[in-house]
Amino acid sequence: MIRILHHHLRRGGVTRVMVLTACILRDAGEEVELLAGEPPPEPLPEGIGFRLIPGMGYHDAAHPTDAESLFETLSGLYEDGDVWHIHNHSLGKNPAVTDAWIRLAEHGQRVVFQPHDFAEDGRPGNLTLLRDTFPGFPDRLYPYGEHVRYAVLQTRDRQVLVQAGIPKEHVHLLPNPVAEEAFAPPQDPPNRILYLTRAIRRKNMGEFLYWARQLGDTLEFATSLLPENPVELKLFETWQAFAAEKAISVSWGIGASGRSFQEVVEWGDVCITTSVGEGFGLSFLEPYAMARSVTGRNLPEITAGFQEDGVDLSQLYETLPVPVDAVDASFWERAGKVLTGWRVAMGSHEIITREQMEQAWVVEGQIDFGRLDEPAQQAVISSGTSSTRTLSFSGPDARKRNALAIREAYSPAQYLKRLNRLYEAMGTPEALSFVEGDRVRDVFLNLEAIFLLRT
Repeated sequence: MIRILHHHLRRGGVTRVMVLTACILRDAGEEVELLAGEPPPEPLPEGIGFRLIPGMGYHDAAHPTDAESLFETLSGLYEDGDVWHIHNHSLGKNPAVTDAWIRLAEHGQRVVFQPHDFAEDGRPGNLTLLRDTFPGFPDRLYPYGEHVRYAVLQTRDRQVLVQAGIPKEHVHLLPNPVAEEAFAPPQDPPNRILYLTRAIRRKNMGEFLYWARQLGDTLEFATSLLPENPVELKLFETWQAFAAEKAISVSWGIGASGRSFQEVVEWGDVCITTSVGEGFGLSFLEPYAMARSVTGRNLPEITAGFQEDGVDLSQLYETLPVPVDAVDASFWERAGKVLTGWRVAMGSHEIITREQMEQAWVVEGQIDFGRLDEPAQQAVISSGTSSTRTLSFSGPDARKRNALAIREAYSPAQYLKRLNRLYEAMGTPEALSFVEGDRVRDVFLNLEAIFLLRT
C-alpha cells in the first residue's frame, strides 16, 4: 500500500498533484490511499481511497495535535512493504504533525519526504513555530537512511538538500506529472489574461495589477481563486480596494462564482504568472497542457530543468525594472526593519542596512518591481511609471511545441517510471542520521534571493 499524506486536500496545486499521482499508481495496479486532516471538498476519482486523520491538519492552538497519538494512529495502518509518501513534512504548518511523520521514519517505516516548500525559504512564522514547539529543532527536521528517500521537484531543491548533507543518492528528482486535457482553443491574439492561482501574497498581486493597468485598455484580466487564509484575505482586500480606487479593471476569483475548472481555464486566452516564489512550478507547464501559453515572470531556479527538457520560456522576463526613485520615501526604512526581523526569525541576528539592500537590489537606478513591498508597489503604480519590459505572448506554433515537449518529459507514463525507481531504491531500515538544520536555512539567507513579499 502506498499512502500519500498532506495536511489537507483543498483546491490547488498540491491536491491536483496528489490526486493525479494516486490515479497513476492506481492505473498501474498499486493499492493507493490519500490521507489528510480534512475531508476533500470534492469527490475523489473512482478507486482512490481516502482516510481522514484527525489532528493532521494545520496547527490550531485551541485544539493542538498530540504527536504521540497521531504517530500511533498512523503506525497502526502500516504493514511491511508499505510506503508513506509525505508532502511538505518540514514546512511547519503543524510541528506536532511533523514530529509524528518523522517518528514513522525513526521507527523503521519506509518514508518518502517530498518537500516543495521550505519554512527556511521566506516562512519566518512557520520557522518560529517549529523553533518553539518541534522537539529537536532544527537538527531533527531532515532525517536520512536507507529506508528514507527525498523527492524534489527541481534541481535547486536537490542542491539544497545535498549541500545540507543528505546523500545525493537519497534525493530523487521527481518533477510533477502534467496530464493533457481537452479545452477549447484560445483566441489568437489574446483578449483575456488569466492568473490561474489563489491570490495570496507571494503570487505578487501588485505586479499583476501593474500589467492590468498598463494593458487594461486592450485586454481583460482575471484571477481564478480567492484566498482562504484570513490574513491573506485581508491583504488581498487591500489590493481589491486599491484596484477600485485606481479604476484598474480586474475580475477577481472567477472560479469562486460557480464556474467549473474547465470553464475558468477557457475564460482566458493566456495564463500569466507574476509569482516571486513557487514550489511546484506547475504554473509554467500546465497551461500548455490546456492549450494555453504562459506570460509574465520567470523563476529560473524553478524552471531551469523545464528548459533543459525542451520547454521554451523565452517569452518570460526575470525582472521587471522600474526607477528606484518611484518608490515611496519610507520604503528603505520599512524594508530594513522587515528584513532584520526576518533574519532574527531565521535564527540570524545580522542587522540589514540600506547600503546592503541597495547593493543587492539596485542596478543603474532601477529596482525589480517584485522586490518591493505592497506600499512601494502601490506608489509605483500610482505614479504611472512604466518599465522597459512588456508582456510577450507565444504564438500557436510555439504553444504546440511546448505542449509536445511537456508531453514527452512530464507525462503520467514518465512520472510512473520515476516513482517506481524512487520506491524501489528504498532499502532495509537502519538507524537514521540527521543533517544540521541550519545548513538548509543558510542557503536562503542571501539578500539577492530575497523578496519582501516572502518575508
